[in-house]
Amino acid sequence: MKMLRRWNYDEQVYEPYEVPDDWNVKSYSEDMDEIVNCPHCGRKVTFGSCYTSKKIHTAGGFGYAVCGECYATERIKEEEWRKKQR
Repeated sequence: MKMLRRWNYDEQVYEPYEVPDDWNVKSYSEDMDEIVNCPHCGRKVTFGSCYTSKKIHTAGGFGYAVCGECYATERIKEEEWRKKQR
């Protein structure tokens, strides 16, 4: 398993997040047509059609490429957390 880092809004810390070794997860690619796996759902998508994750990051803090559906879910969860903080 590959170990990534997933941000926990409530605790304000990164938690370990595993994805299968055979998944191609990326935070950067020079080839926008490269097929990558969404680190949330595993769906195969082109890198160029992905969004930058708000939750799953590299050690340097860069977001991994996620599919549109999972990005929308991330946005909803972040908005819910922000509303609780007000």
